[in-house]
Amino acid sequence: MAQFSDAEQRAFRTLAWHDLHYFTGWIFVNRKGFAWNDAPHHAAICDALMRVYRGECKRLIINVPPRYSKTELVNNFISWSQGHAPDSEYILTSYSAQLATNNSWQIREMVQHPEYQSIFGGVQLRGDSAAKHEWRTTAGGIVYAAGAGGTITGYGAGKHRDGFAGALILDDPHKADEARSDVMRQNVIDWFQNTLESRKNSPDTPIILIMQRLHEDDLSGWLLNGGNGEE
Repeated sequence: MAQFSDAEQRAFRTLAWHDLHYFTGWIFVNRKGFAWNDAPHHAAICDALMRVYRGECKRLIINVPPRYSKTELVNNFISWSQGHAPDSEYILTSYSAQLATNNSWQIREMVQHPEYQSIFGGVQLRGDSAAKHEWRTTAGGIVYAAGAGGTITGYGAGKHRDGFAGALILDDPHKADEARSDVMRQNVIDWFQNTLESRKNSPDTPIILIMQRLHEDDLSGWLLNGGNGEE
């Protein structure tokens, strides 16, 4: 990793504080020790996620093939937006509880990284936040991870206040080898309707779905066709 002067590091941290796309490259090189391989779609996804943070978009669907860094970008969005609003409450889901938990743990480790703390020093973990699937900040924020179809009783996303305060995030809710099954696809849609949507702490809590398309009637297709009546 290249060595930077104190003035350069301050400039990079300021840019990372302001912009999710820049934060992605800067935190990656500091965590991994080599440069982020940036591509045009990364900027497009970061721009869409920042629109959610600014309150310009409450319901976001991003469809992108596997291995296009979508999970990395979602994880970065959670840690970046939490840096700006440490009391934010997130529910992070995926097709399996293990995958969702691993993503939650990656975010937790990022938040504790010295370079992240140099950018967002206001985010501190509670002393009792040792679980991988659930951890909290001293400001009252939380990241809770669950698998599609899993129980989320007692947890919510967002807050009743102005400004960004967290989100419901679905990262690949369908398992690829189950997407051809009408029953398994419908199970995910039913869980979204009957369980996940009710976990919004405010009507303004954003919902972000980022996934690869697997079937014309998957969750993304169902929502795009007006399945739950929202745009």
